[in-house]
Amino acid sequence: MIMKRITLALGLGAILAGGTIALAQAPPPPDGGRQAEGDRGSRGDQGQRGEPGQRGERGERDRRGDKAGQQSEQGSRGWRGGGRGGWGSMSDGLLGGPSGRVTRSVFRPDYLTRDLPLIVETLSLDAGQADVVDMLLEDYDASFQMAVNETTQAMQDLGDSSGAESLEADRIDDLRGEMQAMREEMREARNASAPPAPSGDQAAGGEAGNSDTPRPEQTEEQREARRAARDAIREQFRERMTAVRDQFREVRMAQLESDVMQNLLTEQMALLKQFQRIRIGMASEMTDAMMGLLSEEQAAEWDHLSRHLRRLRQLSEGRLQGEQTDLGPMVEMAVVELEAEQTADVQNLMLMWELDLDGALAARAAFDESGVFKMLEAMQAADFDAILQHLKDRQRRAEAVRDVTDMAIEAIFASLPTEQGAEFRRYALQAGYDRVFRTSRAQRAIEAATKLEDLDEETMAAVKELQTACNLAMDEENEDILLVVRKYDEPREVRFVQRMQQRAAGESTRRGDDEDDPMRLAFDVRDELDDAFLQDLRDILGEERVAELPGGRQRSGRGDRGGPPGFDGGDREAMRQQFMERFDTNGDGEIDDAEREKIGEFFRQMRGGGGGPGGRGGGPPSGA
Repeated sequence: MIMKRITLALGLGAILAGGTIALAQAPPPPDGGRQAEGDRGSRGDQGQRGEPGQRGERGERDRRGDKAGQQSEQGSRGWRGGGRGGWGSMSDGLLGGPSGRVTRSVFRPDYLTRDLPLIVETLSLDAGQADVVDMLLEDYDASFQMAVNETTQAMQDLGDSSGAESLEADRIDDLRGEMQAMREEMREARNASAPPAPSGDQAAGGEAGNSDTPRPEQTEEQREARRAARDAIREQFRERMTAVRDQFREVRMAQLESDVMQNLLTEQMALLKQFQRIRIGMASEMTDAMMGLLSEEQAAEWDHLSRHLRRLRQLSEGRLQGEQTDLGPMVEMAVVELEAEQTADVQNLMLMWELDLDGALAARAAFDESGVFKMLEAMQAADFDAILQHLKDRQRRAEAVRDVTDMAIEAIFASLPTEQGAEFRRYALQAGYDRVFRTSRAQRAIEAATKLEDLDEETMAAVKELQTACNLAMDEENEDILLVVRKYDEPREVRFVQRMQQRAAGESTRRGDDEDDPMRLAFDVRDELDDAFLQDLRDILGEERVAELPGGRQRSGRGDRGGPPGFDGGDREAMRQQFMERFDTNGDGEIDDAEREKIGEFFRQMRGGGGGPGGRGGGPPSGA
């Protein structure tokens, strides 16, 4: 029986290795095949690996890692590095830039050698079966690696010989030089805009290089003048940077539309399609070979194994907040101290989640596999409408994955005792929506303040009262933001394509054009609330004491939002002004209770009463 299994495994190895022969029609990589064979030779030949006691420890392979998986990641990233938001090195073609991210699914293996322990445990394989599966995985890994090597090398050879990189090379060099010169100017302008250094007398009063040396006091008029100067400089550089970037995009688009580049992409696409056919065939042969080893009882567990492998492979590929959450480890911790009946209820809910999630993941994966070349063809044609439609169609599959987990969180929360349920829900939501439920600056500072040992009893009582109010308010705000995120979140690539679409239409894509973005507004509301609690803490402890606490310093520099480096707080102040203009209806510079209620009504209308499956699910705030 064992010899029959080994014969079957060796037969599959020949089939898998033979699957790469079709790639021989592509330009052969220099030394590519010899290198791949050398990698395999380090493990010994087929006969040696089939003999007990000469195959080495499986742990050595686990430490070595999956070569096919590593090669997949290298191929999907692009071999020479793509430019951020652009096509990177033009000779990379489909291996670089945005298209490199799209091709990731093509270069991903269906089986990994590190799957062996899970396969053995789930299917209850005996020692003989485990050895055969080990050989099958080794052969699959080596064959898949060889196919990836040959395909990517052939695609690189096409790019190197195409002459695509020389297109518009002089113009690109000029633009890069102009960009570098602007960076130098910006650095000089930043230094010139810094507050004046201490005078000689002031400097003499402190140690040389002491950053705590006080600077000359400035009047409000001087500070306002400096802010105005910084704003003017920042606006000037922003316009110049935008102009150069627009020229870069024009050059890249001209390269993309050239006959040379179009021919290269078409030839590379043919290689990718050929590789995908081979990959699908290899996976099918591998599955059939393993199924042939199993008894009837073991085969009945195959669907369970497939679901587990699919979750391990694909759950981490989520692009939306909440799409990558794996409830398995969280539920294991939540049921440790439960009674048997409660544990059974939770396990039933988990089984429903696994089945529903697997269906959603399978639908998302099927869409990716069938649509990857439609996406690449649309990118080749710079058809932004088709690209955007494809991304939005995929987003619906992604939302289905996220919604399955969100509904399961609320169902499990409701089935657990109050304390365990609240803890589970909080932990699960924090894991999936970390940006929403991360601890705020005010919460960090107030928490640190409660640990100060030199506060008198009355002051400590005020701090703890502030902490209770802050946690309750931030929990409520986070729940509101969660509903907004569930309704409006979208992958970054959607916004990227929308900007490209706008540029192609000659529309502005400057920062600030998204001031009505619901998610940005939602987080702005929370930031204002957070700042208010920090100010309350300063009123209790004093500015200097709070500045020493984690998160207690005043916002400075680029703040939390980003912006041109070297200019203090301009973007943050502009966003605050926009926020106050929208919501400070009485113009007193503060958000009072009536105005806060209007903010809440604004977001309730914006959510339309929805916000995704489960909503709050009757659950408590995340910090309850």
